[in-house]
Amino acid sequence: MFKVLYWIVVLPLAVAIIVFSVNNRSEVTLDLWPLGVVTAPVPVFAVVLASILAGFLAGGFVAWNSAGRSRRRARAEARRADLAERDLKTAQERIEGLQKAAEIPASPQPHQISRFPPNAA
Repeated sequence: MFKVLYWIVVLPLAVAIIVFSVNNRSEVTLDLWPLGVVTAPVPVFAVVLASILAGFLAGGFVAWNSAGRSRRRARAEARRADLAERDLKTAQERIEGLQKAAEIPASPQPHQISRFPPNAA
């Protein structure tokens, strides 16, 4: 199911990128103004696709950075849960050991003394 959904999304997107690239092959001059050392003719589609990629990467970085506090909290809680599980296991083992130590072997019951002699019924 995932592969079908993947192809339903990727195929039209790839076709759209290819059509856009073929229709926008004309060149523009790329000038990085403050530097002034780089001036190059570049196809329009390359500028647009590079801008989209840069925006995608910047958005991914912002989302990843924003989730940092949540990841840190999740790691701390996982450590805390592991420590609690170890403490619980230790406590259960200690309880079992104490229960075994507290078990008193069954003492033999004293023989009941009969009021009647053995064949006097």
